Amino acid sequence: MIRLAVIGDPIEHSLSPVVHSAALEQLGIPFTYEKIKVKKNGLEAFFRYAAEKKIDGFNLTMPHKVDILPYLYEIDGEAERFQSVNTVKVRDGKLYGYNTDAEGYKTALNMTGRRLKDSRVVILGAGGVVRTLALKAAFEEAASIQILNRTVLKAETIASMVWQRTGMEVAVGELNDETLKTVCKNCDILIQATPLGMQGIDQNFKQFAFLDALPKDALVSDLIYQPDRTLLLRMAEERGLATLNGLGMLIFQALLADRIYTGAEFHMPGLYYNVLEAVHREIQT
Repeated sequence: MIRLAVIGDPIEHSLSPVVHSAALEQLGIPFTYEKIKVKKNGLEAFFRYAAEKKIDGFNLTMPHKVDILPYLYEIDGEAERFQSVNTVKVRDGKLYGYNTDAEGYKTALNMTGRRLKDSRVVILGAGGVVRTLALKAAFEEAASIQILNRTVLKAETIASMVWQRTGMEVAVGELNDETLKTVCKNCDILIQATPLGMQGIDQNFKQFAFLDALPKDALVSDLIYQPDRTLLLRMAEERGLATLNGLGMLIFQALLADRIYTGAEFHMPGLYYNVLEAVHREIQT
């Protein structure tokens, strides 16, 4: 029996239990998987609970992906690169940290036939996931990276960090209609990483004319997975553009974590579709 959990705040709407449960059931691995609300500065209390309950591993979401770092006995190369951890394995009472977010996105993207390497990447937003994906694009040798955000300073901070760690220059700009139209002219992969269009969020893009500026073979990627087809993706599809929602990244980062927890090798693309069906059932109920 493997005992797992996901921690964060907020945590109520996390789909992690659905994703991991579907995968582990398919693999025939006995498990338990808890969803635990852990507020910022609440990690040490959680560690005591985890030791008492003999938890074997846990996933982390906001606000713990960086705060966990000082408590780890060891971190893998990806987590070291991004200074962010979303997966922890407990072994002999010690915490081992991993980052499967970036590789999860890359795997989902590759299933569409696209690659970060040599692609012109435009990212909207400046949250923690943008930092991870901008670094991943740089390490994967993207042709160019641009970050647009309403607060340009936040985008500049990420661009500076990417340059310091990889030597790659990242262009930044303000997220507005005119800038969007301009950058989309030279874009192969557009990554939407803001809350715009998310379920429960009233705000959305005011207009979608910037999609007309994209090359015909560009891909529009929205990291949101609730709803699974945002208005942005629907508008892109109407224009004949390829699209990718956030479910692929959600599922593949979880499957990569399950490999770490269990030590089992399995065919991820095949398992992906089984898990996707379970997630769709959950979203539609």
